[in-house]
Amino acid sequence: MTRDTLISLALVGWFVAMAIAETASAPTNHVRKGNDDSRLLTNFGLTALVLLGSSLLPLANVGSALAGAGVGLAYHVRLPWIAVFALTLIAQTFAAYWVRRWMHSWPLLWRVHRVHHADASVDVSTSLRNHPLELLLTIPASALVILTLGTPVSVIAAVQGCLVAAAIWEHADIALPRRLDRALALVFVTPRLHRLHHSPERRCHDSNYGNTITLWDRLFGTINDSTEEQEVGLARQRADPNHLLEQIWSPLHAV
Repeated sequence: MTRDTLISLALVGWFVAMAIAETASAPTNHVRKGNDDSRLLTNFGLTALVLLGSSLLPLANVGSALAGAGVGLAYHVRLPWIAVFALTLIAQTFAAYWVRRWMHSWPLLWRVHRVHHADASVDVSTSLRNHPLELLLTIPASALVILTLGTPVSVIAAVQGCLVAAAIWEHADIALPRRLDRALALVFVTPRLHRLHHSPERRCHDSNYGNTITLWDRLFGTINDSTEEQEVGLARQRADPNHLLEQIWSPLHAV
C-alpha cells in the first residue's frame, strides 16, 4: 500500500470519526437550517469538483519539489525531516492565511470564496465545500512555498494530510469544554474560533482567517476569541446555498 493511499484512508477515517463525534454531541449541536439532504448534496457535489480539480495540486507540488531540488532552503541548509516538515507546515499556513484574507478583501475573489460561507450550517461536510475556482489561488500559493523551501515529496504528502485533517476538525460541529477550548485556541484553530469566521456579520467573518494554527491571526491582529454564540451563513444571497448548480454559477452575481 502506497504512502498516498495510507494518507487518504487516514483522512477518510478522520472525517468519519468527526462525523460520529458530531452525532454523539447532537443534543448540544447547533440547529440545522433548510433541507439537509439538498445541503449535503451541494456540499459533497462541490467537494467532488474540488477533489477533481485538486488532483492537479499533487502534480504542482511534486513539480515544485523537483524544481526546488538544488535551489530551495532545504538543499542549502541540511535539516532533519521533522524540521523541514515544521517549516513547510508553518509556511503553508502563512500562505493560506493571506490567500483567505485576500479572498475576503477583494470583491471578485469574495464572489468565489463566499460559496464556502454560504452554507447555512457548519459541520464536517463544510470543510471541503469550496468553489473549484479557488484552486487558481491555492495551488500557486502552495507550489510557491514548496519551491522556496525545496521541500521533498515525502514532507509535502505529510503536510497536506495534516492541513486537510485540520480543516475537517475546524468545521466539526462539536463543543469542547470551555477551559480546554481556550487552552487549545492559544495555538490551534478550534471549531469555536472557526465558527466565528462563518458568521454572517462582517466584523466576525473578517477575522480568524488562519487554518490549523492561530499564530498568523494573532500576529496580524485578526484574531477573534469571542465566546459569544453566532449564527452562520450569509444573508440576502441571490443563489440558493443548497442548490449545487446555483452555487457553481454564483460568482457571476454581485450578491
